[in-house]
Amino acid sequence: MANSGRRALLEVEGLTVEFPGVRALDNVHFDVAAGEVHALVGENGAGKSTLLKVLGGLHRPSAGAIRLGGNAYRPRRPSDAMHAGIAVIYQEFNLYPDLSVAENVFSGREPFHRFSRGIRYAEINSRAAALFATLGVSIDPAAAVNSLTVSEQQLVEIAKALSVNGRIIVMDEPTAALSADEVARLLDVVRRLRAEGRSVIYVSHRLDEVFAVADRVTVLRDGKHVRTSPLAGTSTDELVRLMVGRDIASMFHRDDVADGDVVLELDRVSAGRQLREVSMTVRAGEIVGIGGVAGAGQPELSQVIFGAVPLKSGQMRLGGNAYRPKGPADAMKAGVGFLHEDRKTAGILPDLTVRHNLTISVLDKVRGALGRLLSPSAELDIFSTYRARLAIRTTGPDQLIGQLSGGNQQKVLFGRALAPGARLLILNEPTRGVDIGAKVEIHHLINEITADGAGVIMISSDLPELLGISDRVYVFASGQIVGHLTGDDRTEENVMLCATTGRKIFSEAAS
Repeated sequence: MANSGRRALLEVEGLTVEFPGVRALDNVHFDVAAGEVHALVGENGAGKSTLLKVLGGLHRPSAGAIRLGGNAYRPRRPSDAMHAGIAVIYQEFNLYPDLSVAENVFSGREPFHRFSRGIRYAEINSRAAALFATLGVSIDPAAAVNSLTVSEQQLVEIAKALSVNGRIIVMDEPTAALSADEVARLLDVVRRLRAEGRSVIYVSHRLDEVFAVADRVTVLRDGKHVRTSPLAGTSTDELVRLMVGRDIASMFHRDDVADGDVVLELDRVSAGRQLREVSMTVRAGEIVGIGGVAGAGQPELSQVIFGAVPLKSGQMRLGGNAYRPKGPADAMKAGVGFLHEDRKTAGILPDLTVRHNLTISVLDKVRGALGRLLSPSAELDIFSTYRARLAIRTTGPDQLIGQLSGGNQQKVLFGRALAPGARLLILNEPTRGVDIGAKVEIHHLINEITADGAGVIMISSDLPELLGISDRVYVFASGQIVGHLTGDDRTEENVMLCATTGRKIFSEAAS
């Protein structure tokens, strides 16, 4: 662990950043020692991303000073940060999808042949492979980035940052799209960096990761510095109170809701590359959790129900009637809402307003009398309804959704899924990348949705969440259901046993 008496490598004093009408950072100060893992935590909108963008040369401070190695540090562009030895891995990917993995890792720093001036591909492929080996993963350096999964793209971003060989590695939610095994490998890499004498600024909403690797933690709230302290002797509850400014009695709370009629029934359904002969039911008023390791068939399950992947064989019934949607539009008309796991690239439309993001799923309801133009009053009615119902914090209907915090963006996407009148809601990783306070609000919202009579399918890689608010859990492995857990059988150990070994556990009450 870092020695608290060690000399600071990075010092931030009185940092203030103002945008028109907003003070994103207000007199923030903290320091990072050489060979230290320093966690930076706070709710969405606390100022973490703004601080990272100042360090990375994307934003300039309005006031305050930064020193790196005792010298003034005033980056004006990202290349200044890179040359100073600060490598930033942002939450939003910054990759060139049509270029190879190795070209992305060494973008702007490619070695060239002396005479032909062509890129030395054998060299960058070899160096990229060595970086992935340190991460404990096997990714083809010559593969195009757009052929990779989300988790593999995240690992490319991490390899790119490591390739700079910087003194300070800044990681903004680096594990949001990683599986449990990949998270463990990444945390091992963080520990190795510390052992080499490098510093890591680690930003994560996953407090178990923070406690696993960090030496000290700095808490931000509403753009202000709350506290910097060693992790040793700090409890999770205390850290949560500092982050949100209030007590959260229970992270995961499931209201008692009476089960209703069967909303969805799958009978030996096969679809996509993996889903094979899956049979399951969802009742009105219940939350059915879906667990398993990444890529075990969960994407195909959600997509075939939503009409995004065609049904190969088997039967689906919705509300007792045969159900075979030709596409998502059919599914929404039938009352099926959908929340994608990747909010940034497949969820929000960042250049559109909050109201347009909300109403894009119900354009038929907001068309004017002539049927061609949208009715602003109808849009505002829908915006007002879901802003109040979901407690969306926004300056108004015409604020760009990209300016909202992650939790509020997620609420807008909930509203989009509910607006067509969903009686079945499919939630993929509903709290991924949102802060603790927003998680509690989203869980409360899911409880309200089921209290209103809708059925919910919740796919989550967060086991405490999956078990904490689901009524029962189906566990997938290799495209099949290998577990159906209810009551006391709903444990992390049973989920992992089914998911990783294929051992079948079917609760007596569920059979």
